[in-house]
Amino acid sequence: MVPSIDGKTYHFESRGLYDGVSVLWDEETESLWHHITGEALTGPLAGAVMPIFNLLQMTTEMALERYPDIEVAISDRPLRQDGTVRSVDRDFDLRPEFTETMAEEDTRRPTMEIGVGLWNDDLRVYYPVSSIRDAGKVVVDELGADGNVVIYLDPGTGAPLAFHTSATRAVWNDDVLELDDGTSLRAGVLVDGNGDPIHPTRPLQLFTRWYGWALMFPDTEIRG
Repeated sequence: MVPSIDGKTYHFESRGLYDGVSVLWDEETESLWHHITGEALTGPLAGAVMPIFNLLQMTTEMALERYPDIEVAISDRPLRQDGTVRSVDRDFDLRPEFTETMAEEDTRRPTMEIGVGLWNDDLRVYYPVSSIRDAGKVVVDELGADGNVVIYLDPGTGAPLAFHTSATRAVWNDDVLELDDGTSLRAGVLVDGNGDPIHPTRPLQLFTRWYGWALMFPDTEIRG
């Protein structure tokens, strides 16, 4: 991992856990960094922030729809030894190596609940997947000065995703998400009334479990 910070290149590796999430260490200054917020926690660069961006879940079909010329690498190694994928809804306990690094837990939501957290300079907001599902698999909300956002459960991956919008209402019509500003989401691609692709801006977002989000942003709101 080699990002550039203030025009300088740094080399990183994983160096343990803090509040239940991995921390990074850079070879150049031996500072420790939060791997999600990009902030240096300790060391000579404490308080500095590396460039961060969204890592979004998508299927191969969605990737090809968005980027027709993309190269697809397919591994023959399963995610688990038995070739199955562990469900994100499955309950399990955190291992001691995680819990021993964690501060006092926020008990407003279940520890292992999954959801999506959005954040900007002013707000940290968490949407439980169960709440999005109960709302018809889509929520239109206001994210402070950033305006409205659509938070939806993608039909292809089942994962929650969010993007900025001028719409105030959205509803699913089969696997097409129709918004009241004339746009619609088809196979993960936002299009206008003529069917031409639109590239929406997206808030910083993280598909995560409640304990990790609440420890990272203890001042978070819970919505949905």
